[in-house]
Amino acid sequence: MAEDGDRVDDSVKTMNTHAFETVTRPGNLAPVGSKLREQPSARTGPAGEDSPVPGSPLRWAPWLVLAIGAAVGAVAAASTLLIVACVVVLAGAATGLGWRVGEHRREALEQEIESRSSELTRAFTELEIAQAETVRRLSMAVEFRDEDTGAHIERIGRFSTLLAEHVGMDADFCATLTHAAPLHDVGKVAIPDAILLKPDVLTPEERAIVETHAEEGHRLLRGSSSSILDLAATIALSHHEKWDGSGYPRGVVGEAIPIEGRIVAVADVFDALTSDRVYRGAFTVEEAVEMMLEQRGRHFDPVLLDAFMEVLGRSGPDAREQLRADPGELTEGILETFATALQRGDGETAEGAIAQAIEDGVPAAMVHDEVIEPALRRLAALRERGELDASGERLAMGIARRVLATLRRFMLSGEAQPEVMERIDRSVQAVEDHLATREHAVG
Repeated sequence: MAEDGDRVDDSVKTMNTHAFETVTRPGNLAPVGSKLREQPSARTGPAGEDSPVPGSPLRWAPWLVLAIGAAVGAVAAASTLLIVACVVVLAGAATGLGWRVGEHRREALEQEIESRSSELTRAFTELEIAQAETVRRLSMAVEFRDEDTGAHIERIGRFSTLLAEHVGMDADFCATLTHAAPLHDVGKVAIPDAILLKPDVLTPEERAIVETHAEEGHRLLRGSSSSILDLAATIALSHHEKWDGSGYPRGVVGEAIPIEGRIVAVADVFDALTSDRVYRGAFTVEEAVEMMLEQRGRHFDPVLLDAFMEVLGRSGPDAREQLRADPGELTEGILETFATALQRGDGETAEGAIAQAIEDGVPAAMVHDEVIEPALRRLAALRERGELDASGERLAMGIARRVLATLRRFMLSGEAQPEVMERIDRSVQAVEDHLATREHAVG
């Protein structure tokens, strides 16, 4: 959220310091300040799946045959030397058979542990998202105090993620940033309305109070076991720092500013300048771009600012406008978001991606044919390669079933196209059949 205490002068050519103190200090693509928790890849699940069961009787057969042969030989042998030899072989066979049984039990236990770990990982991810959503609601409540709508925090999340993806940050970082960036100004909950909503220039004392929201937000979010809240805490503390060290609260310089803070800083200031405030009207996109470029290498990380200009030129000021004009381009990003969410069992993100596609004007037929169906094919490929276990697959298919049902209801509420409805119905049936097959295999 752009800081309301940071005011911009009515003149387009003169940038008021207040307006730009709403942003974090930028930096070059430095190491990420908060390490993201790696998402462990799932392996083949427990018994009941297609893979052979470790330690099956066929693998024990040689040891059994050897043991039986040695026992028969010991009984039937005529010489003492032969009897001794058969007993030695029998002992060896018994030892090997015992080792094979032990190996079977160990492998079965390992598979059970892996399966449980996969379930715990998904549960933990869902818990993290729920925790972030709780704080996000608080952040929206704060936003409604000083914004016309709560759309600002949504735009910050979207812009920050687009910028992070554009500069090559890894997928886990971008996914976590999507949830963490909207919490950047949650510390404003501690700022009195009389200051936060003041339509005039802030006094030095009032500005000092407003600037405490960075530390307050960090204090509120830090110390969590959630990687989302941990990243959000770093963002809250660092997104008002500046590349040249003149920012707050700690005056950090350049690449010492965590990259997540530098990314959110750029997105935050742009949205602040192009939005109405109680003390001024919104600047045009062209005016905002000109003002921000004046601060390249001073307020903003020059590399990130240049990358943001490329994102802005491609996506439009609301990260949607150009995409609305080209639904085909939009579906590429939606597919990645939706498919990744399915793999992680993140129903909220998966359903939100489809809802956003519909809101952005992507036809339902395109959503089905170019997002949902390709995502389901990816799931099948992951399953074939053993990179998705049975429980993860069931969870993903359950989410897909809900999404398809929602898309079908959307189609029925408008002018339903018979051929599109038929394709959706076939997909629903395929998912239902797959789930039934898996349930039968497990049973």
